[in-house]
Amino acid sequence: MKRLFILLAGMCLSVLLSATARETDSEARDAGTFYVYDAADLPELTPAPEGYSPFYVSHFGRHGARYCTSEYETLFNILKTAEEKGLLSDKGKAFQKRYLAFYDKVKLSRGNLTELGKAQHRGIAERLFWRFPEVFEGPTHIDAVSTESARVIMSMWSLLFTLQGLDADIDISADASSKYGWWLQPSISSNPYLIKDIFRAGPEVEKAAADYFEATVPWRDIAGIFFTDPDALTKDLGTAPERFTSTLYSIVTATYCLDEDRGCFDDVLSSEQVSSIWKTESARYCMGLARYEGSASRAVDYAAFTLGQIIETADKDIADGSIQLRLRFGHDSGIAPLFAILDLNGCGQPASTPEESLDIFPNYLIPMAASLQLVFYKNTEGDILLKALMNEKEATLPLEAVSGPYYSWEQFKAHFVPIVRAAKRSIIWNEPLAVLTSTDWGWTPAGKSGIEVGGGSVNVFGSTQNISMVRFPAGKRSVSVVESDGPKAGVVSKTAKDSKALAAINGSYFDVKPVLPVTFVKDEGKILCSVTSDGGTRCNGMLRIKDRKGKTIDILTVDSLSTLNAAKGWREAIVSGPVLLEDGTPVEYADDGTRSYRRFYSRRHPRSAIGYSADGWVYFIVVDGRFPSQADGMSIDELTVLCEALGLHEALNLDGGGSSTLWTKDAGVLNYPYDNLKFDHEGERVVPNIIIVK
Repeated sequence: MKRLFILLAGMCLSVLLSATARETDSEARDAGTFYVYDAADLPELTPAPEGYSPFYVSHFGRHGARYCTSEYETLFNILKTAEEKGLLSDKGKAFQKRYLAFYDKVKLSRGNLTELGKAQHRGIAERLFWRFPEVFEGPTHIDAVSTESARVIMSMWSLLFTLQGLDADIDISADASSKYGWWLQPSISSNPYLIKDIFRAGPEVEKAAADYFEATVPWRDIAGIFFTDPDALTKDLGTAPERFTSTLYSIVTATYCLDEDRGCFDDVLSSEQVSSIWKTESARYCMGLARYEGSASRAVDYAAFTLGQIIETADKDIADGSIQLRLRFGHDSGIAPLFAILDLNGCGQPASTPEESLDIFPNYLIPMAASLQLVFYKNTEGDILLKALMNEKEATLPLEAVSGPYYSWEQFKAHFVPIVRAAKRSIIWNEPLAVLTSTDWGWTPAGKSGIEVGGGSVNVFGSTQNISMVRFPAGKRSVSVVESDGPKAGVVSKTAKDSKALAAINGSYFDVKPVLPVTFVKDEGKILCSVTSDGGTRCNGMLRIKDRKGKTIDILTVDSLSTLNAAKGWREAIVSGPVLLEDGTPVEYADDGTRSYRRFYSRRHPRSAIGYSADGWVYFIVVDGRFPSQADGMSIDELTVLCEALGLHEALNLDGGGSSTLWTKDAGVLNYPYDNLKFDHEGERVVPNIIIVK
């Protein structure tokens, strides 16, 4: 009985959504990103190839229909100023009176999800359940995340509560947090890889957009409806014509997202005027969020973080069977570039003119409650296929299909993983790499020892980085591991002075109480710690030193089985990690979706590293962190970029956080150790081992 009720409710919902449509579908789509698509028009799905059944869904959804945001107040202020200056025409005065009554209703709801928006996501939930019932057989586990926006959270729970009402066996894990922003909402300020103005198309493309507006939108005719002189917009009101028409267009078309007053301003603009404004809005949208020749926007590159997370979590979920639906909820700026990087129905092809963009990526492809659903199918042999639903309709991918809209999961990964890696590298590596490579580190000799000291404060990765370094020619100075643990443990500067070192850096990971190493350590031929018990695969590298002279060193990758053999024949060795560079190539570590990964790899911390270049220089590197605006710290990827910029051939991450300390005999502590929570040179932490040069 419950399922029959839900089915009838779904039918009523379809009627509700259909009632929002304008006279023609073309007119409705002229609302662009405010478009509310008619779920009643969804076609039947293509049957799966014989022997295949759906078992897993990976989803990304935009919030549902909403109120406008800043547009309400913008138009209110334009009309108010025009009234005060006596610039309103008779029609403008009449419209202002109507608008003020409307404004009083909506001004406190800016950006909020409407009941229609909730209904959209309830409908999506119902169709997911009825279209793919096999996914919901037996206990069903759902993992759902959203941005911190209220309208996105409400959209997520509208869908989740509906699914829960349909299936009593559903278990839900849901969260809303900015910590997902780096792959869920790339423009969020907490994104560690945020680049300023990532959606800006650049001067040339923006000029093309401005020219297209002038040629397409009869803005003087539109302004003439409201003002005694169309040129008053710029002369007296200080408002660009494009801003005015865009604001007016948004308010007019967004009425179809509301629960009341739908279409209440349909008489304000003609359908031709609405269409002309839509064309310019859509062209700009493509220039900023999809692919447009010459555009400087990085939006599609940022979508690689989203797609990479989709691929990685799908592989994990398929392997362990713990999750049947993985749902993500965000904004249009997250899903539009995702559609483009996937090239759904060819929408990822670059447009070369504004008119061409209307065919390739019209912005009504991202309606309210836009969604990507990747539905996975398998047979008894374990072969896996998937199909993509774009706004609940089957879509093509730039791959050879196995059958109809069904594609091989392995071919999907073979095609998109290299694209993801290249795009992520362009964000994480290329631009910061260029900045760091060109940085003058101010290398200066430390006395007559042959050791050089360098560093500085650099704005990179959208953050402030304070970097301290020591370098010296390999083979001309002696490198050694100094172990001084337990009751003998001391801060880096004291242990280094006691060892008569010229420079020193902290070593590997340890237990604080007692101060004992938790990774393999060999000092002066003796194995002092034989087991690496910290960090799992994180501790995958070894620094080894050949003999008493300490002039031959090596960094290599090890694991628990190879550690002893790797240290054999070498006088000293210490395991740490992860390895950052191997033969000059950055080592990448995939996000496994765990909290420990995010805490260690993705978050910014103080970091220490050791490495050497192909031209014979050994580097001790410390990056300060946890001091906002003074020293933000680096993620593991960012530290890898720094090492690559320095020209290192091999590089190994050491213990970081409050342990990170770099010291020289002549200058003392060079960096700003975090252990005393003060931005000074006094905050050294007691550590069990250090690496020195003599």
